[in-house]
Amino acid sequence: MRHKDLLNTNDILNLLTSKLNLNLKQKGRSVFFLCPFHSDKNPSCSFEPNRKIFTCFTCGFKASDIFNFWAQYQKIDQEEAIVEIGKMGYFDLAILQEEKKREQKEKNQIFYLLSLIADIYQHNLLTLVGQEVLNYLRQERHLDKTTINRFGLGCSINNRQLSRLLLDQKNADFSSEDLLATNLVWITDQNQTCDFFPAHHLIIPLANTEGKVVAFAARKVGEISADEGKYKYLPSYQYYQKSALLYNYSIVKKNRAEECYLVEGFFDVISLSKLEIKNCLALLGTNLSEEQIKLLLGLKKRIILFLDNDKAGQEATVNVAIKLLEREIDCEVVKNDYPGDPDEICRQQSQESIQILLHSRENPYSFILKYYFFKLAVRDNPQRTVRFINQVANVFQKFKPNIYDFLIGKISSLTGWKKTEIEPHFIKWNLPSFNTRHYQIIYGQELIVGKEKKIISLCTQERDFWLLTQEKIPFFSTQSHRAWYYDLYNYYISSPFHDSYSKNYPVPEFSGYRGSNSTAFFPPDQKSKIVNIALQELDNAKQFLLNYE
Repeated sequence: MRHKDLLNTNDILNLLTSKLNLNLKQKGRSVFFLCPFHSDKNPSCSFEPNRKIFTCFTCGFKASDIFNFWAQYQKIDQEEAIVEIGKMGYFDLAILQEEKKREQKEKNQIFYLLSLIADIYQHNLLTLVGQEVLNYLRQERHLDKTTINRFGLGCSINNRQLSRLLLDQKNADFSSEDLLATNLVWITDQNQTCDFFPAHHLIIPLANTEGKVVAFAARKVGEISADEGKYKYLPSYQYYQKSALLYNYSIVKKNRAEECYLVEGFFDVISLSKLEIKNCLALLGTNLSEEQIKLLLGLKKRIILFLDNDKAGQEATVNVAIKLLEREIDCEVVKNDYPGDPDEICRQQSQESIQILLHSRENPYSFILKYYFFKLAVRDNPQRTVRFINQVANVFQKFKPNIYDFLIGKISSLTGWKKTEIEPHFIKWNLPSFNTRHYQIIYGQELIVGKEKKIISLCTQERDFWLLTQEKIPFFSTQSHRAWYYDLYNYYISSPFHDSYSKNYPVPEFSGYRGSNSTAFFPPDQKSKIVNIALQELDNAKQFLLNYE
């Protein structure tokens, strides 16, 4: 049961009137009242009974349900809000407790099942059929028994092992539905059960932040063709999403070191751990997701980037470094002159050489600048120098202004150009000239007003555009724009309009506000793109202004 469904509409209206003493007014299909989150004289906060959501068209307040509303009103977290409302007698708290118990039981069953499967895969290595994978780990990867066990490495021996062992037999600790939910077993079009991972693959368990096995990855140990990927990952399910994991995270989280190494792959972590360098994380690829950034923020450690030293690895290092710097995460880059990935370097170089390498670091800004400088082959070519400066200005345009003086100084050192020659190129990319902050703010405010007018203009042309905008209602910066949008809302939800809303008539009262370009001939999917672009442009304009306020 969703939290939103614990209270019906009448309960919510009763709570608003009896507990908060709000005076409710019905307007069309919504209920309006004075917004308690700002000094409101004209009821501008609405409650939509069908969706049970709250929106204020003046201050921009939003709440996804009554519990979110109550949490923001009382300045408490959502769990506390649920308990408070439950204690008022609007629903039985025992229902919520039972739901939590059921969810926890289901979660425990899944985790127990995955732990059991990890044991099965590990045991497979000791069988005759698993000998090929075991030889691969020992001979090609030079892993001993201790390292293999530490990382729980195993193998698959046929494509129906899990189906036969777990799906076809009754078990009190988990159900067949649990196994199917993990995606480790699937049902074919012929109604036959089959394991997700093919036979004779190395199996690597993936753990969550608490160290619980939540998924697996597989690697083919034989020859891999050009059109084959090295690794096969379990598809996402309720408790696992690849982009939300960092390999070896639970171990690094417990490590007291003030820094950790970020590498690309499983064997980079495993090889470094053999050298007693245990504070290593793997991206499981070359991209750093928003979820992974949050995990790194939670570590509160300096991040040392040690990705592959090929062309793709250097590009990935730059992209990851930019994302870390945007979030003000302390980071450095290993100055790596060796070819290959960290796993290959660990197998080819001595432990002393690796230690020296890992402590040879570079400032991430310098690394990024040098990367673009050599990528564009700048040298003494003026045209390429301009391209290089523009590229850097574009990359760092979302950063805070206090970094630009440093960047311009570094660019000056690289190119031999004077700072005064470089600054105009930064201004062109909407970065501040160092004595023009005031004008940048004015420009940003004018930019926002223009983007808001564009959104209102779209909404006046057709109801379709207004409905699409309703899904992500922006907060308008001026009183006049908020008033326009509020009047539009009242027009579109009015009873006479609802009787014939299937017709996309323009709003007659707003004819003077509409732009000259009609969009009435665009198909629905194109309309959605138009609205999304308009909203994104407004978000970009607001972000631009935030950089200078």
